[in-house]
Amino acid sequence: MVDRLPIDDVLQQLTDALAGQRRAVLRAPPGAGKTTRVPLALLKSGLTQGRIVMLEPRRLATRAAARTMAAALSESVGQTVGFRVRGETRVSKATRIEVVTEGILTRMIQSDPGLEGIGALVFDEFHERSLNADLGLALALECRTALRQDLILLVMSATIDVAPVAA
Repeated sequence: MVDRLPIDDVLQQLTDALAGQRRAVLRAPPGAGKTTRVPLALLKSGLTQGRIVMLEPRRLATRAAARTMAAALSESVGQTVGFRVRGETRVSKATRIEVVTEGILTRMIQSDPGLEGIGALVFDEFHERSLNADLGLALALECRTALRQDLILLVMSATIDVAPVAA
């Protein structure tokens, strides 16, 4: 595993911002470590006792992110870090970080609008816009406004225009 990544320099600032506002947009260049370092930093920060669910646009990226984070914890996928894609689930009762694809997240929100047991939603690679990702964010914002002011929302991207998403 890489010892230091560029994102490591701003993780404390990010968790401090999320502690106050409970939502943020993070833009950092490709390879900075957003996908694999930010969810682990959220877990370590103790900002939420609920699960941290991270949206990835592709199944391959979903599995790879879960594997990398689990390896950083010297664990197998399905322990602290797991994933769910269509046709394959590797989570357990101990799972605190769950990496999911867009369709899975949309179904999660539709079946449980209050997102019980979930403390944070992280939308990774949000510049790869899709109907499911946009719908997922809209539903998450609605959930946060109407039911769960404590829900942490984080949008991450390498290239997104931050202002419209942050509004």
